[in-house]
Amino acid sequence: MPSPCHPGRSLRLLLLLLWLLLAACSSQSGRYQFTLVHMNDTHSHLEPVAVTLTMQGETVTAQLGGFARLKTVIDQMRTEDRELLFLHGGDVVQGTLYFTLFNGLPEFDFLNLLGLDAMTFGNHEFDRGPAAIPAWIKRSRFPWLSANIDFSAEPALAGLVKPYLIKEIHGEKIAIIGVTTETTPQTTMQVGSIVFNNAVESVRKQVTALEAQGINKIIVLSHLGYQQDRELAEKVAGVDIVVGGHSHTLMGDTSLLSKIGLLPETVYPTELKGADGKRVLVLQAWQWGHFLGRLQARFTPDGEIEQYSHSAVIPVGSSFVRNDQAVQPGTPAYQAITATLEHTGIARIVAEDPQMVAALAPYAQKVAAYRTVAIATAAEDLVRGLNRGPGPLAADSMLAAVPRAQVAILNYGGIRRDLLRGKISAGDLLEVMPFNNSLVLVDLTGAELLKSLEDTVAFMLVKFGSDTMNMPFVSGIRFSVQTSAPYGSRIEHLQIRSDSGGFTPIVPTQRYRVVVNSFVAEGGDGFGVIKSATGFKSDTGIIDSDSMQDYLQKLGTIRNTAEQRISMLPAN
Repeated sequence: MPSPCHPGRSLRLLLLLLWLLLAACSSQSGRYQFTLVHMNDTHSHLEPVAVTLTMQGETVTAQLGGFARLKTVIDQMRTEDRELLFLHGGDVVQGTLYFTLFNGLPEFDFLNLLGLDAMTFGNHEFDRGPAAIPAWIKRSRFPWLSANIDFSAEPALAGLVKPYLIKEIHGEKIAIIGVTTETTPQTTMQVGSIVFNNAVESVRKQVTALEAQGINKIIVLSHLGYQQDRELAEKVAGVDIVVGGHSHTLMGDTSLLSKIGLLPETVYPTELKGADGKRVLVLQAWQWGHFLGRLQARFTPDGEIEQYSHSAVIPVGSSFVRNDQAVQPGTPAYQAITATLEHTGIARIVAEDPQMVAALAPYAQKVAAYRTVAIATAAEDLVRGLNRGPGPLAADSMLAAVPRAQVAILNYGGIRRDLLRGKISAGDLLEVMPFNNSLVLVDLTGAELLKSLEDTVAFMLVKFGSDTMNMPFVSGIRFSVQTSAPYGSRIEHLQIRSDSGGFTPIVPTQRYRVVVNSFVAEGGDGFGVIKSATGFKSDTGIIDSDSMQDYLQKLGTIRNTAEQRISMLPAN
């Protein structure tokens, strides 16, 4: 009996055949083609991450990414094009215990093993200040690029970074210009004397210099964010491809990715017209090594993109949990899951490279052991409740991790268990905050802050009933709640802590910097105002449980807070 034809596998074979045909034609016509592979915002996720997908209305937990799987995929891609260009869009570090324990060194060792060609700086490469960066650059067997960062006042860095790389691929020169978000000083701990210049003007200057050298194929390797990449692509003539990062944008075909519960923000790639009217492609590869982008582009002799194809990969492990039960290989349920993955044309089961697994093992063992280490002592039971339990401490830890923020808001469901009297381990904290959410900075007006609290209280009343005491956890503000009042009038006496330590009323028109977790930033638990806020917004990459752990370690002994941050008013 013939084996069934999987659309995903057939699509990949068709793309490969098309690419070989294009290559054959190009060799006869003077056209030029190359393969670009890229990722961004891996944030120290060297190991796979458990991600909850949705398939045919049921939740399925799968392992996505991990550098051992990425190595397998990249090696496969190199069998098709040995001179492929492999780029990273920044934020290599910050986000897991690998960074906490090993100061970023293994991240660059494993990028070396993947055969990376170049990276740009993400804002989180500055999380430990300028002093940490030279060792990371020297450890890397690839260049770090940035055209808009002025390192001249930091002598240890000034000679280590170039604005661009010129690389010969298949006999022709391609230029890669690095660029980093100008908001870096506001989204990391400290940048020393480093200056971040205008990204658009910096790129335009380098494009002019490269074109003067006769180079007509130019890639911008960006850590600006998707919307800013679009703006740059439309403003700077001479750019062919923008390979992005920073905004963690999932790109792809909604009709296919929705089969596994993923909703891309836009298509992959985004095709625009540049300032010179020529085609520009904008790319990004989601986050944490969960997505490996691949673009194959053919250029005219004048350096314009004539044709392109794409075949990105979401690397998935071979074990699954459905409805809290392990799915056994070979069963109908397992076959249904693998068939659904295949039908996406992008997500597929990938074996881990054994040599990469072996290289990672010593680090993984130390990380696992660290999870059992006691980090603090609870002097009393911390049981979840209004102004009690781990929640207020978690909100305090968010402010401590991002000192530029004035307010922290944590959704009630972000705290999953109590902490009982006695020793608290890292493993305990991962059960309290298991979602691996990152901390996100967002600017809200006083009116938006008030409405966001009104909305989440309304959400909680629907979810838990009108007599609920389940409220979000906050730090830096205090307010009263009248649950029996009509929507829009339930939050009273909203005040913010001043620099002197006292509290003053929120001003509706004033902007306040708020730190939330990534779930809240996406509108979870009724926080739609925060999702749609049009002011400054930036994912810090700091994981919520990591910030909680750092905070509790500094405290040593923990207790329930004595502050009445939220007061419940009696019914009228």
